Amino acid sequence: MLPPSPRLTLPAGVDPSIPPCTRSTTRSNHEDFPSAGRPTSRELHDRAVTLVEVMVSLTLMATIMLGFIGTFIQSRRVTESSVLQSACTSMVHGLIEQMKGMDYTMLMPSLTTDSYAPTGKTPPYIRLRVNQDLTVWIMVTYTKATDDPNTPKAPLSCPAADALAADVGTGGAIDNFLGNIPLSTVTGTASQQLALNLWVWIDEIPDTEKDVSDVKRITVVYTYSYMDGSTTKTVRDMEVFIRSRYDQ
Repeated sequence: MLPPSPRLTLPAGVDPSIPPCTRSTTRSNHEDFPSAGRPTSRELHDRAVTLVEVMVSLTLMATIMLGFIGTFIQSRRVTESSVLQSACTSMVHGLIEQMKGMDYTMLMPSLTTDSYAPTGKTPPYIRLRVNQDLTVWIMVTYTKATDDPNTPKAPLSCPAADALAADVGTGGAIDNFLGNIPLSTVTGTASQQLALNLWVWIDEIPDTEKDVSDVKRITVVYTYSYMDGSTTKTVRDMEVFIRSRYDQ
């Protein structure tokens, strides 16, 4: 004998006399099969990027990029100016070191004519080597202790950048233009050129009260100019040092 089949319990409110296929449900098809988060046409329209938004974004990006480009250009100009100033200062200090090593009596300055000196260069002058290809004769304003008057003629402060050689110191200065000196890049090719001018005074300044007889004060005013884009910039500075017969 077969066991009795289990009794099914229908939910409350369901008529057992109605076939299951004809029973109505309490949920709609939309509730049974939700849209699974699919956006509506209005949502799709709200999410789209308009042409105006694209143009505004490109304008903002271009403005920011132009600011960066201007900063890079200014940084390059400042860096180049610093490099040129360092190169000129190093070159002038090299010339000064040569002056410090010269013979006190014979070459500070030389009062005899040098057969190798170019035309137009007359004593007193100092012969200096700028680089391996360039030797210059720097004409100087020389004041001896035996001169009358023997007041030092060199300026006590650096002249203005626009001052002329004839208006500097006592009686002016002799302008020595060393030429447009090329500066080399790391690859060895010539790049920016440096226009360098030197004004040199040598003044004997003995002090008999302090038993100081053989002392000379050398004043060097150097001026250099270079191209900053389409503008010529000029910088001027001054160096002063003392030489004596006994410092060799």
